[in-house]
Amino acid sequence: MVEMTSFLSQFREETPAWIRSYLRGEHISFKDIMSSRVGYYPGSGTDGSLIMVGNKSHSVHSFLHVDYAIGRDKLNEQLNTIRGYHQIGQIEWSEDDLLSNGQYPLDMDLPSPRCNPMTFVDTKIQPYCFSVFLERDSDKDDSWGAEHFVVTFLFADGIATYYQLFVKEYTKAPWLFLLQDHGFGGNYDCFGRGGILDAIINKSGLRPELVICGDNTRIWQAYSKVEGVEPVYGGMHHNRRDLYERK
Repeated sequence: MVEMTSFLSQFREETPAWIRSYLRGEHISFKDIMSSRVGYYPGSGTDGSLIMVGNKSHSVHSFLHVDYAIGRDKLNEQLNTIRGYHQIGQIEWSEDDLLSNGQYPLDMDLPSPRCNPMTFVDTKIQPYCFSVFLERDSDKDDSWGAEHFVVTFLFADGIATYYQLFVKEYTKAPWLFLLQDHGFGGNYDCFGRGGILDAIINKSGLRPELVICGDNTRIWQAYSKVEGVEPVYGGMHHNRRDLYERK
């Protein structure tokens, strides 16, 4: 058995030029954020598991965390716990930055949600979208993780975000996806097999290359478990998560 980060390191990529350029103060657009490999985590909360795995393996340098039940203050607390890194800047984004033509109308026949999509939205939270650029501390080497990476936090619905950003605006799938259902903890519909997100992915054909799937979540049909790779554990309930690859 090999560690998941060791397995993913075979897909190592160089840090994208737009991340390196940020250090010199060059202009960054949201198109840059989405231009290279993206690690996507809907319903992320304050869980940094996807960042840990993708960054340590040098396989992903741009992460998108989406949740509609967590305030910005909690995210700032999370950022302060990323060991071995310090912030070098933040960029605020508007809806116009994310969706150049505004929100797209739904043009897919999708299953009905299990409950009202607004059921779990915390309406007291001020919506946000911002990207944080991080740099590795000088006393850490390459084995710790990439020298630079960026994580974007978006106050939004993880299912709608997949449709609006990945399917409609950029027509590309995340390269690495953390798939974790939360049961009664805040999902109006499941992220796993049989849910609305599954239908969106099936109808669009835009499937992530690799999926880290929690043990309480039904993996999508077009995926098979990567044998010989150790699981990782994370999230509020320290769920076991195994690696799956697209067939």
